[in-house]
Amino acid sequence: MKSIRLLILVTVLLILVFFSGWFGLHSFIHSDSFREWLSKKVSHSLHVDGHFEPLTWTGSSFRSAGFSAIGTPRSKLRSLQITHISAHFDWRQLLQGVWVIDRISAEKVAAVVGKKPAEAPSPTVAPAPALNLPNFLPSELRIEQLFVASTDLHWETNHGDAGQFVGTRLSATRKGTDQWEVTAIGGNARHGLYPSMQVDHIHAAVSQESIVIRDAKVLTPGGGEIQVAGTVATGRQLNAQYTADFAELDANQALPPEWHIGGKASGHLVYTGDLDRFEHGEITGFIKITGAAFDMTNLFVTLHQLAKFGGLNDVRIDSIEAHLNYRERQLELSDIRASYQDQIRVEGAGSITPDRLNGNLLVGLSPRILGWIPGAEEKVFIEERDGLRWAKVNISGTPEQPKEDLTKRLISAFRDKMTKEFKGEAKDAVKSLLDMFHQ
Repeated sequence: MKSIRLLILVTVLLILVFFSGWFGLHSFIHSDSFREWLSKKVSHSLHVDGHFEPLTWTGSSFRSAGFSAIGTPRSKLRSLQITHISAHFDWRQLLQGVWVIDRISAEKVAAVVGKKPAEAPSPTVAPAPALNLPNFLPSELRIEQLFVASTDLHWETNHGDAGQFVGTRLSATRKGTDQWEVTAIGGNARHGLYPSMQVDHIHAAVSQESIVIRDAKVLTPGGGEIQVAGTVATGRQLNAQYTADFAELDANQALPPEWHIGGKASGHLVYTGDLDRFEHGEITGFIKITGAAFDMTNLFVTLHQLAKFGGLNDVRIDSIEAHLNYRERQLELSDIRASYQDQIRVEGAGSITPDRLNGNLLVGLSPRILGWIPGAEEKVFIEERDGLRWAKVNISGTPEQPKEDLTKRLISAFRDKMTKEFKGEAKDAVKSLLDMFHQ
């Protein structure tokens, strides 16, 4: 009998301890102390200083009107606002020594990143003193899944260029101690003066040290499409390498407007550099533009009259392709191939800086264009290939005032030809040619 009474007593004591612990735990998680502890845990993981609005509990789930935070010196996240939060705790994980929120969702997230402090409201409550959980409770907090109905991300570079990625639907799943698989669906992105782009989807792996974009697809105005993949470090420097494959982009929107190229661009580009100093990064790759309308007379003034007297109303390159390398405001072009129907072709290489223009080109013109200038085929366009006559042309000057040596050589060839055939009348003929070139 004594052993039975002892067993009953122990059972009752265990039941009392269990219910006391449960009611103590229930009382604690409904207290402001737990909310402060949860705020500190989330803030620490994001490197921010933030707090939750009061929590409302229903069983294992809680709701909060929001979480507000400002970035710490260690974080590139300057401010964060999360509204209408709901979350569910997996209490079974407490037996394994960890608090686990197995799913958390929010109606809206607005974040600002960059080195400059953002204008954001500070938390409305004063910072609380250091808070420790009761000894019998674990101190580790883990979130397994996250869903946000609408996410807005804003940023600003060191040089004041602003950008944003707004209206995307975000989901994230933990895959390791510091690894998240993130998917963003929809939304619009824009940076600086570039046109707005519609985001189709982004699949990425995010950790404390890096962001790996596995696959991203964006759509541009006019029906263009860009596929992006790559990696960016998230430490002190945003060292990145990204590849972009694009098609049917409006060249007037993708390239400097003063080039007036037009057409649709496609190609493959690779960016390597620090995103905080994007202008100092390097871009390499290949680009092709079809349906272009690039006016070659801006570069070769002579071509206007050559084409005019050759029976062509215009000289606009309609197809351009080249390999490129851009670094420190210098664009190097190689394997240039440009053409206008079957009448004009340009091949070669060159470089462009804000104050300098250099190029070594081969220009091919049809006999139809060259036939009216005596001496051109014999002295200048001496090579025959692919039904065209070819000449070497050197480009110099600046992008605003380009220079070429073609006109001078054509005049010299014309003078020689006229001197041989018409002798004393050559001077008047050359003057007439110069007058035509400057019409």
